[in-house]
Amino acid sequence: MTEHTSARQDKSSRSYWLMYGALLIGLATAFITLFNNPIQSSSLPKLDVYGPGAESELCQQVPKLSPKNKKVEQFVRERVDSTEYHQEIINKLSGIIQIPSESYDDLGPIGEDDRWNIFFQVEDYIKASYPTVFQTVKLDHANKHGLILTWEGSVPPSTAKPILMLAHQDVVPVLSENVKDWAHPPYDGHYDGEIIWGRGATDDKGYLISIIESMDLLIKSGFKPKRTVVLAFGCDEEISGENCGRPISDFLHKQYGDDGIYLIMDEGSTGIQREFDQSFAMVSVAEKGYLDVGINLSSTGGHASNPPDHNVIGILSEIVVAIESNPFPGAVTPKNPMFRFLECAAVHAPVSSFPMAVRPKLSMAAQGDSVSQEQLAQTLDDMRYYFKTSQSVGKIHGGVKINAIPETASTLVNLRLAVETSIAQVEAHYESLVGFIAQKHGMLFEGFHSSCNSSEKRKICLFGIDALEPAPVSPVDTESFRVLSGTIKNVLKPLGTDNELVVTPYLMPANTDTKFFWALTKNIYRFTPVNLVHNLNRAHTTDEFIRADEFVREPLFFASLILNADDVVTL
Repeated sequence: MTEHTSARQDKSSRSYWLMYGALLIGLATAFITLFNNPIQSSSLPKLDVYGPGAESELCQQVPKLSPKNKKVEQFVRERVDSTEYHQEIINKLSGIIQIPSESYDDLGPIGEDDRWNIFFQVEDYIKASYPTVFQTVKLDHANKHGLILTWEGSVPPSTAKPILMLAHQDVVPVLSENVKDWAHPPYDGHYDGEIIWGRGATDDKGYLISIIESMDLLIKSGFKPKRTVVLAFGCDEEISGENCGRPISDFLHKQYGDDGIYLIMDEGSTGIQREFDQSFAMVSVAEKGYLDVGINLSSTGGHASNPPDHNVIGILSEIVVAIESNPFPGAVTPKNPMFRFLECAAVHAPVSSFPMAVRPKLSMAAQGDSVSQEQLAQTLDDMRYYFKTSQSVGKIHGGVKINAIPETASTLVNLRLAVETSIAQVEAHYESLVGFIAQKHGMLFEGFHSSCNSSEKRKICLFGIDALEPAPVSPVDTESFRVLSGTIKNVLKPLGTDNELVVTPYLMPANTDTKFFWALTKNIYRFTPVNLVHNLNRAHTTDEFIRADEFVREPLFFASLILNADDVVTL
């Protein structure tokens, strides 16, 4: 027994050393293979890609782009830097603010509703302020109040696509009961030596004056464009744009056709801002979608002394609670331009200012990890509506008398759709929520796209208003975006003590008239070349303003952009 056991032990020992030797050889071989053939970074989470020093891979910045025509550039710069010019352009903005060109949700057709006539005053004011422009350009009208100014270039549009700049003449109304809350009357255009106050100062009369001013400066400099320059001013951007925005787009599409425009510039909602202790020029390359959801309820009425357990107001309240209790989820995905912004922040912002928790999640989110995408949205909760569909119950109506059971009730919900979603997905979500409640109360349910005219008294129906899919994301790897970025770098300055102004893609959470122009070009950029602070310079609310020292330099930016876009024309 002892001899057999010893033999087995000897055999076991030899096996052990053979296995150990094989393991060592295997590890050595693996190490040599790894040394000669490093693991490709694409197969691992790219944690290092979002760290300092990664600028060569992500968010590459173009150099400053200065116009080749130095004589014209010097003329424009000297004018923009002069004190006399500052007072002139401030007076022009102040004067146009004094025209209360308000657009109302209930406006009737142009030509029938007299409230449109205020836009004749706007047109007359622009013509009187810029006689040189109107002696040079061709003026066309779209549906009477849409203004299109065309400065024809020497090269045909088929060879050099035109550059198009948009602005709108209308402003949101100021409620009479709110006028007392303004530091200065909303339509005085008051200038206090630092700030220009008034409705439209930022949104969007400052932009309008700046782009036409840039054209005026270039004409007076003697510049002759090769590339056609088009300015277009809508009259109803604040109420959907159907009366001027769409007719302008139709006019230009007839002129230039699909993809016939080099680039489009329109107002932005961010401009130059400081985030994560770094100055960014935030160029919106897409817009969220839009949808107003209407919900109508009807039932039998009666005397309030004999009420049902739940009348239409109660059921509508239940629907509102269900809507607010089931918000749309948020996720940060590479489809969203905000992902590109976070990449820019990760590699350009100071290390100590950018949340460490975001870097590894960015890496995983870039590779399609849905959990990391959702976690990122939660981590960046203060920016949540850039990453998710928002919903806001804005109007509600029901009942006509306190002692009568209401027969109808209704609500309107405003939604801004995330880049990754669609109108169909939002509709399905609402049909699921509301359909369940209708079934619970034994009511007929009619979803979106139904006639909603059933004779059934107890029913709930859904309908959509102003449906707009999220805008296509404009490319940032094109010549036009490089020209825009180089112009921003050359003309605009970082905030505070920052050494660099980083140009980054961004997302427009609201909508502009560009929603009508998708067929004209893929290169649609929304950017206001000023530091928009205090809730977008308080646009749409009391005490709207713009800083004079920033406003007076806007025309230099737009003139430089026109010059730089002209320089890349090849004959």
